[in-house]
Amino acid sequence: MSESNKTKPDAERTKPPGAAANYLLISAGSIFTSMLIAGFIVGYMLDQLFDTTPLFFLSCAVLGFIGGIQKVHQLTKRLDPPLKEKESEDDQKS
Repeated sequence: MSESNKTKPDAERTKPPGAAANYLLISAGSIFTSMLIAGFIVGYMLDQLFDTTPLFFLSCAVLGFIGGIQKVHQLTKRLDPPLKEKESEDDQKS
């Protein structure tokens, strides 16, 4: 691989996120909310089915919250540029 090909990805990594990143961030809130509401609905249905009033409602709400956090974390992780290899090597030398 030539030197020009090696430097090109580094230049792309340092670019700030584009306009499409704004749409990803807008969708992060709706993804989190939908996961939480889905947990509430599933928990409510299970409580009605098994006649256990707060047990499944609260546990599925917590699972929906955790799932929403994970989805938003995966989504926002795409926006973070990876560290350059040179920067990480300099940090290790210091």
